Order: sequence, then structure tokens, then C-alpha cells
Amino acid sequence: MSARALHRFMTAACVSLSAASALPAQNAAEYARSAGDTLRYHNVTRMDGNVRGAAGDAPFTLSRDATFAFVFSGGDAVTAFYETLAIEASGALGGVKPNAEELIRAPFRLRMEPNGHVATVKAPDLPRTARLIAELPPGFDDFFPRLPATGTVRAGMTWVDTTVRNESDSTGRKIYQRRINHYRATGDSVIKGKSAVVISQHTEVRITSANPMQQAPYISELSLTGDEDGVSLFSVRDGRLISRDRKGELRGAVTYKGGDEPWVVPQTYHYHRTDT
Repeated sequence: MSARALHRFMTAACVSLSAASALPAQNAAEYARSAGDTLRYHNVTRMDGNVRGAAGDAPFTLSRDATFAFVFSGGDAVTAFYETLAIEASGALGGVKPNAEELIRAPFRLRMEPNGHVATVKAPDLPRTARLIAELPPGFDDFFPRLPATGTVRAGMTWVDTTVRNESDSTGRKIYQRRINHYRATGDSVIKGKSAVVISQHTEVRITSANPMQQAPYISELSLTGDEDGVSLFSVRDGRLISRDRKGELRGAVTYKGGDEPWVVPQTYHYHRTDT
């Protein structure tokens, strides 16, 4: 090969390498978190529950139709809030009249990592009924499906992620949540012209809480365990969650303490949630 031919070959190779390096890795996967971005999702949640008290079963239904907004401030900082919210309650909760306005734009300060791991830095102080709506599981801590720690995702991959939320406040209220998420990338899809990875999920859930009651020294202690299954669509190109659909069941009891004998009230919950 002549010197001129060698020069042309090396020049072409360098151009090819430069072009290749400018292309995104086909399987690279992380959430886009650019400062100033705002994401909005339409959330529909329905929970059917049953409380078994001394007088028998007390079934209820709680429905939530909301728009969630996530405002990115740069780095890991995110502020989430309800932009719109409509609540319906029936059955044993028919007399509960939560004020949706108490939740509108109440800021939840979050920290979000590139793989979608979210932690609540500070939640707003809310009245009991508003907090009930805000904390319908799963919450903001588990809004986004976690992506593999490797930073890549392809069909057939499996990974596990465990999230824990452990909080308390000055009133003596405590809450603990643990979610063990088992994920699998099951394939690819195209939604409105956008390619997406299909991610299935099975989650083992444990929730405990303690709440002081107005009739001191009584407290209520909640203990629930259950399972959740769902499917998410994630755009690798845009680094965005497109949609998520989940169904779950929680079983357990509330134990009221402070009297001569603890009073145990069994409870069950079934929920279906979509975010689009």
C-alpha cells in the first residue's frame, strides 16, 4: 500500500470511529434528568379493601384520578406534586370526605438517581385524610421502575432492586416500607412511533406503621405484606418512562394497643394502578 493510499485509509478509519463514538449505545439505559424539565403522568388508582371488625366485614373502595408532575432541578433533585386530583370513596369510607385541595401542589422533595431509584427527602405536612390519599401504595418512592445497575438493558435481562423507606416525625408517627423488585426485560415495542423496552415486574411488599391516637395512650400499629405485578414501557432513546401498569394485594392487620388487651383488626387490600 502506497503512502498516499495508507493516508486515505487512516483518514477514513478515523472519521468512521468518530461517527461511531457520537452514536448512543443501543442498550444504554438511564433516566434523563435535565434541569428545567417537567414530566407529567396521568394516574388512575383504584383500591378495594376490607376491614374485619367486631361488627363484621366493612368493605370499601377508594379511587384516585390525578396528574403527577415531576420538576427536575439538576443533578438528583426533583420536586413532585399533584397538579390535579379527584377522589371518590364508598362503602366503609363513604363518610370520609378528603379535601383534594390540601394536596394540590404540596411539594414532595425527592432525590432521583440515574437508574430511577427515588428517595423522599422531605414530604409535606398533611392532615390525616390527605395523607391517606397521598400514601396509597405504591408511592413516589416507587413511581419509576428501576433500571439495571449496569446501565444497559436488553431483552432477557433480569435484575433485582430493594428499596426501603423508614420515616418518623415529632408526633410519634412511624412508617416502614420495604419493596423487593424482581425485574425482567421481556422484549421491545413501539408506542406512538417511539421504540420502548418492555419491563415486567414482580414485587414483594412489606409495610408497617405506628400512629398515636387522639385517645392517648392508645396507638395503632399496622402490619401488611403482599405482592405486586406489573409491566412498564421505557424509552431508551429519550430516557423516559412511557407508561406503567400494576396490580397488587396486601394482607395484614391493625393492632390497637393501650388498653387491657390489644385489639386486632384484620385487613385486606387489592389495588390496580396505571400511570401514562
